[in-house]
Amino acid sequence: MYQEGHSGFNALLYAPFLPLVTSRWSLELALLGALLAVGVANLPDLDQPLPRIRHRGPTHTVWFAVVVGLIAGSGLIVVGPSIPQAFQFGFVIGTGGIIAHLAGDVVTPMGITPFAPVWNAHVTLDWFKSKNSRINRAVLLLGTVALFGSLGLTVAYQGFVPPTS
Repeated sequence: MYQEGHSGFNALLYAPFLPLVTSRWSLELALLGALLAVGVANLPDLDQPLPRIRHRGPTHTVWFAVVVGLIAGSGLIVVGPSIPQAFQFGFVIGTGGIIAHLAGDVVTPMGITPFAPVWNAHVTLDWFKSKNSRINRAVLLLGTVALFGSLGLTVAYQGFVPPTS
């Protein structure tokens, strides 16, 4: 997938969690989670312009996902020390966002080696090429609609007060 596809995929995967985070904690934290999930969507591809790092190498592993999760969790503690379970929330969203990127790359012919160097099994479903602009735009559109739809329903539901008997 390309950047727009990864961003859309992460938005799509986070959309169902927005109302859950809102009901458990707050809408503000849910929105911060959405920004984090979409914000890390393309982080593994930072390897593309780097001369000594192979594309879809170390940044396309579960180990990188865990490192990003640790950084996101630590960052959330700094940004919002009053947020309950800030580290855990940041860790889950950061790690999950990278895992979503990896899932998006598994569907391409190039695939990934998610557990390298511990296990060098190469994984690919070979469904479509990364550069397929129709798929990338469709995933971006679907993710955007899902995330904003989830937000709209969450806000509408928060404003709903059931009638009392």
